[in-house]
Amino acid sequence: MPSPTDHPDGSRHEPRQQRSREIVRAIVEACGQLLAKRDSESITTNHIAEAAGVSIGSLYRYFVDKDAVIAALYYRERLEEAIEVGEQVEHPMSGLSLREAITQLVDYQLDRHRKLIEMGDSFYRDHHREYSLAQQLGTENVADGMRRFLASHAEVVRVGDLDEAAFLVGRGVSAIVRIAVEEHPEKLDKPAFREELIDMLVRYLTAGN
Repeated sequence: MPSPTDHPDGSRHEPRQQRSREIVRAIVEACGQLLAKRDSESITTNHIAEAAGVSIGSLYRYFVDKDAVIAALYYRERLEEAIEVGEQVEHPMSGLSLREAITQLVDYQLDRHRKLIEMGDSFYRDHHREYSLAQQLGTENVADGMRRFLASHAEVVRVGDLDEAAFLVGRGVSAIVRIAVEEHPEKLDKPAFREELIDMLVRYLTAGN
């Protein structure tokens, strides 16, 4: 488990001065660069500090341990994703067929989880539930965007309850991929897993049409 901190992004406290913000940014970016090349288990706070060009004392001034730095990196990634997905919620996927849009949704979830695993396999497997986009955007906002999207394909969508379908599709894809991460992470790279997931969703929504 990450060590407890006073700030949700993993840092001990929110840096207020420009210089402090630059140091924190350098530490987090250095951590991301290291994780792109090495497993998180082989990285130490000394490695991160050296890559960031700061003293180990400066690192510990803002982060209690290595997991806290990784948590800050995850937090930044989650905020960036939240902005991107939030735009999609406000403007549901238009101009795409139902299958194309479902494919885009599945690919997004697979790519997102694959990327986070690459950033730190063991850390992500232990804590990925803490970085749910639904928590960041709000489950109601996600469901509303999905409902509007499904309604825009009313000519092919055949479900008994649009609200329930929006919940099942919007949250179901994420849940299935998370289970795969926990039990069979190799599935994220298998084309057959991707295709079966897309087919399952399309068949459910169209009732075989």
